[in-house]
Amino acid sequence: MVGTVKEISNHGAGLGYRQELSENLASREHGIDVVEILADQWMSPGSLGQLREISERFDTVTHGVAMSLAGAGRIDTKYLERVREVVEVCQSDYYSEHLAATHIPGIDSQHLCPPIVSAESRRACVRNVKQANSALGVPLAIENITYSISTTSDHLEAAKFFADVVVDSDSLILLDVANLYINSQNHRFDPEVYLSQLPLERVVHIHLAGGVTTSTGKLIDSHSESIAEGIWDLARNTAELCNPRTVIVERDQNFPDADVLLEEVATARSIYFDHQ
Repeated sequence: MVGTVKEISNHGAGLGYRQELSENLASREHGIDVVEILADQWMSPGSLGQLREISERFDTVTHGVAMSLAGAGRIDTKYLERVREVVEVCQSDYYSEHLAATHIPGIDSQHLCPPIVSAESRRACVRNVKQANSALGVPLAIENITYSISTTSDHLEAAKFFADVVVDSDSLILLDVANLYINSQNHRFDPEVYLSQLPLERVVHIHLAGGVTTSTGKLIDSHSESIAEGIWDLARNTAELCNPRTVIVERDQNFPDADVLLEEVATARSIYFDHQ
């Protein structure tokens, strides 16, 4: 897989593409190296034409939220076919998805649920990642998620579980720095120790985002605020440990002026790419 990492293009720093941002970004393309397309929003046949236009204007990478890689059952083959259409329209050289369960047969949780940390669950995750890799025709990068309740009290064990799935499925990593920071604060563990368990040479993609703090002091990955300094600090540390091909700033609500987001993109670019 190291060879595959080297074959991934250097996409640079950019934004998660959202319709709410499209008008403002039209005149600011010079500040964006790449946009991340959320595949689940572009699966209807009528939307592929517009998606093709976006991919002609911007370098694009593709990402998803509903594959349920950590589910007990196999991935829906029709869903994988729709994902592949999006990947092909965008001419993506990899696809990223969360290591999470989003549904069980007959029930859609509408939420990214963490995998159960067990040997049986690991085998199911590896099987599903391999199924997705085969169906999509491009390498799969799997993402660490946030969780309010952990399926293990040992966060080092959770890191090893994630690493084992990555290695056993021979996949890539999307390292969500914001998710790691939030989990480390909410569950009181050292993010650097967590990182030490991961095969960071497989990191091709970084996510950065800002969230909110509840009245009880818990951090929420809401993608609604500017990126906190603690997340930037962790990003600077990770930049010394890995060489991603893509860095994406995510914003899903409470959209500021585009120049504010472009400043965050510029900061991310300076952290991850100016030292290379």
